[in-house]
Amino acid sequence: MTLSGAWDKIRTDPIIRMMVIAVAFYGMSTFEGPMMSIKAVNSLSHYTDWTIGHVHSGALGWVGMISFGAVYYLAPKLWNRNRLYSLRLVNWHFWLATLGIVLYAAVMWVAGIQQGLMWREYNDQGFLVYSFAESVAAMKPYYILRAVGGLMYLTGAIIMAFNIYMTIIGREREEAPIPGAEPALAPAE
Repeated sequence: MTLSGAWDKIRTDPIIRMMVIAVAFYGMSTFEGPMMSIKAVNSLSHYTDWTIGHVHSGALGWVGMISFGAVYYLAPKLWNRNRLYSLRLVNWHFWLATLGIVLYAAVMWVAGIQQGLMWREYNDQGFLVYSFAESVAAMKPYYILRAVGGLMYLTGAIIMAFNIYMTIIGREREEAPIPGAEPALAPAE
């Protein structure tokens, strides 16, 4: 499938939007992995939450979003239904999952950089300025934000489970079209 000549679908079709975001996360994770292997970067990021953010952006952003998009695409076909129960719920899932994983990963990147800097800071006598326990205590606000991002992502997945269940049992929700889903005007000839 290609979007050549149909780029408006990104705006109007939440399933395609989910797959495009998945590819964007794949690109970011693929760039970030080799960057983290550079010696100077690795000395800061190794054993920190930065690595956790990197892994989760790949696992939840790339693998999760492409899987969600594939399930949404396949469910009506596998159960011989006209359409999904609700495209509005797909849209809610998309935004909750996208914002959730962006929050989750970004917070872990920032937390990891702070951890790495705290673990590297020495005083004039050559002793560490921060104990390990102090570096863990400094992560508390980041872990709270990480939990919020994870709950957003999980809420999106629960919405998806409900939507797929309703599709499987053959329900179709009556809903107004998503704004902007109307076809664009054709160019004058």
